[in-house]
Amino acid sequence: MQAASKAKHSEPQNKGSYRRRRFVMLVLACFLSWAGITLWNQADKISDRKEKVSALEQELTKTQQVYDSLQREIERLNDPEYVEQKIRKELHYVKQGETLFYTPKPPQK
Repeated sequence: MQAASKAKHSEPQNKGSYRRRRFVMLVLACFLSWAGITLWNQADKISDRKEKVSALEQELTKTQQVYDSLQREIERLNDPEYVEQKIRKELHYVKQGETLFYTPKPPQK
C-alpha cells in the first residue's frame, strides 16, 4: 500500500531534483526564445532578399533586351545595303546625280 501511495505522488523526492528540473525548464525556455527570435529575424531578411532578387531579375531582363537589340544592330551593320541606307538617312548623303530636298520644319510654339 505504501508503494502505491508513493507512486501516486508525482512530486520529486527531494529539493535537488526539483531545482534541476526547474533549471532545465528555464534553460529550455531561454533556448526556445532565442531560436524563435533568430527565426523571426531570418524570415525578415529572407523576404528582403527576395525583393532584391526580383528587382535584379527585372533589371537583368531589361539588360538582356538591350543586349539583344544591340546584337541585331551589329548583325545589320554587316549588311552593305543597311549601312548605305543608314548613311543616307542620318548623314544626308546622296548618290551622284541625285538631288536632296529639305522640307522646312514647322515652327514650334
